[in-house]
Amino acid sequence: MPDYNNYEMTPKETRRYYLVAALMSLLAGWIFYRSFVCSALLGLLVFPCKRLYLRRLAEKRRSALGISFRDLLYSLSASFSTGRQMPEALREGLAAMRLVYPDDAPIVRELAHMTARIFEGRDDEAAVLDDFAKRSHSEDIRNFVDAYFICRDTGGDMEAMVVKASALIIDKIEIQKELKTLTAQKRLEGNILLLLPGVMLLCLGVFSPDYVAALYDGPAGRLVMTAALGLMALSHVLSLRLTNFETLR
Repeated sequence: MPDYNNYEMTPKETRRYYLVAALMSLLAGWIFYRSFVCSALLGLLVFPCKRLYLRRLAEKRRSALGISFRDLLYSLSASFSTGRQMPEALREGLAAMRLVYPDDAPIVRELAHMTARIFEGRDDEAAVLDDFAKRSHSEDIRNFVDAYFICRDTGGDMEAMVVKASALIIDKIEIQKELKTLTAQKRLEGNILLLLPGVMLLCLGVFSPDYVAALYDGPAGRLVMTAALGLMALSHVLSLRLTNFETLR
């Protein structure tokens, strides 16, 4: 099972990334430099940018796992309220999640893996849950698993613990979801601002080529365009960091 801090693209995803990234880099190089050589050199950025893209995909997968874990908590709470133990609650949770998510969803794959290890491999449920918490790199999942271990080892009220922990984690996930919704408009504005200079240069190059001709002739124009590209990239990175509340904690 995967480590949710690291994302490995499938061959199809890899081909699609290189195709789209290369086309975008070549287009940007042509708009800003009007040179096939510079466009090809700019296209080489697809290799270092792949790491940033993989990090972004890993963040999206962790976010999807966190949201689906919230739904799993509802199922676990219902199972514990009827006297089920954790193994049976996980199996019932798998059946419930399959009604909501496709079979390739992270939460469905994880539950299928955990129940197979517990019921078929006879692994200890503590080791299975701890492995899931470590690979998820999720504070919510880690807290829930730790609370379950403490309650089980001390003989506490398992049902009350699960209900209370589930309520707290669900509230936290809902707040995070609201924050993402509030920052969605700012992320959209940042993407529009990123594309705006290129669109303006393209329009000026088509309708008033003499106006921007100096930017494409000589080293001074190349330097100005390079500085503009660098500032655009920097502003986009800052925009992503400011609209990602997880980096501000």
